[in-house]
Amino acid sequence: MSASLPRLTGRAQARVLMLAAAMLAGCASAPLPRPSAPELPAAFRGATAAGPSLASRDWRVVFTDSAQQALIEAALAGNLDLQTAQARMREAQAALTAARSGLLPTAALGLNTSPTARRPGESLSSSFLVGGFLSWEIDLWGRLGYAVEASRGELAAREAARDGVRVSLVAETASRYHEMVALRAVLASTESSARLQTDSLRLIRRRNQAGIVSAAEVRQAEGQLASTEARLPELRRQIAATEHALSFLTGRAPGEVAAPMPPAPVVSQPAPLPLAAAGPDSAAALPAGLPSELIERRPDLREAEQRLVSAQARVAEAKAMLLPSLSLTGALGRIGFALESLLLNSGGAAVASLGPNASHTLYAGGALEANRDATLARLDQALIAYRRAALNALREVADALKAHEESATQLERQRARVVAQREALRLADLRFGAGVVSFLEVLDAQRQLLAAEADFVNTRLARQLAHVQVYRALGGGWASPSGG
Repeated sequence: MSASLPRLTGRAQARVLMLAAAMLAGCASAPLPRPSAPELPAAFRGATAAGPSLASRDWRVVFTDSAQQALIEAALAGNLDLQTAQARMREAQAALTAARSGLLPTAALGLNTSPTARRPGESLSSSFLVGGFLSWEIDLWGRLGYAVEASRGELAAREAARDGVRVSLVAETASRYHEMVALRAVLASTESSARLQTDSLRLIRRRNQAGIVSAAEVRQAEGQLASTEARLPELRRQIAATEHALSFLTGRAPGEVAAPMPPAPVVSQPAPLPLAAAGPDSAAALPAGLPSELIERRPDLREAEQRLVSAQARVAEAKAMLLPSLSLTGALGRIGFALESLLLNSGGAAVASLGPNASHTLYAGGALEANRDATLARLDQALIAYRRAALNALREVADALKAHEESATQLERQRARVVAQREALRLADLRFGAGVVSFLEVLDAQRQLLAAEADFVNTRLARQLAHVQVYRALGGGWASPSGG
């Protein structure tokens, strides 16, 4: 005997509709307040240049060397850390989709088995229910909505973290390139000095054989040449290590990096070269913009802000878990004592059910309260991390601006030093040729010139790195080519 499906009366239908309306109304969780921005000064310490922030420019405008641009492009395409950040972003996107699914009903097909009562003398038996099942949790207190908000904040944080990796990648690649060029310049200068000292040694040996100079001067020349040549292997090792670092940044095996070999610094003019000759990084001051722009520009600040948003949502979610839950469940199928007849649709009784299920946890050993307290503690941590990130951003910008400012004066002094040492070497050669001084004065002038040229290159490198650090500290370098 089969039973017909029950028909809902008009009053019952009204109740179901009212319940569905309450369910849909409850799905909208109360909006959470946005975290307030930390207090920021009106201007950066040390900022003197007016105009839009340097970070608003695309990195291709800031770093104009074609070889450097090619390396940055390769790093953005092949860097493994950036690929990891992108994979984490996809993971967060999937988690957001999963959180949103909690707001939707769950439908399933299934087969349930239940034991039946057994009278004395009867064999064991079971009843079977096959059909469709529906479950829909009513988000009365916004718990599911807050979970979605938390997942959305986590996704935004992962996107900001991806942008942060791009910032670091552009800056690190640009810095490594500058280091490689500087090392090659020092190598070229050292090799040039070694050739000069080799010619000088050859000359002094001939004069020693002629009895003009003593053997002590020959030994001095030999020792200085050996000292200069001893620097070459270490310079080549440092160049190779820098090339390997660039290869790693671009996601390739260690190898030689194609880049022009710069000549030794040419500063033999009687007056120092103008700063503009050092390239686009030689501006006396760089525009930093306003500190308030850091909140939107720096990825680490945006990441900290979104993690704070997510932590707020988790607190609201944990508080909602302390309240009763209500869900709507339903089933439609057939029930019987013979599984074969149900599967063949030749027996059993038709059943249908639709109604609410309510529950409230009275005691769980303090687990729900502990979960709420843990989310509050994590919210405090996120707030502290947000403030710390803001203070650290201000510190990094101020440090970079100061380093760039002071490097201008230092570079000018080093350029003047090289000019003076070149002139000192020229005069020492003339005095030695005239027999006024010994060759030891020439050797000392050569040594001081080599040191001055190396210091000049290192100071120029420090200025270039300071320029990169200003761009990085202000949050530049993460925007896509389309500006997104």
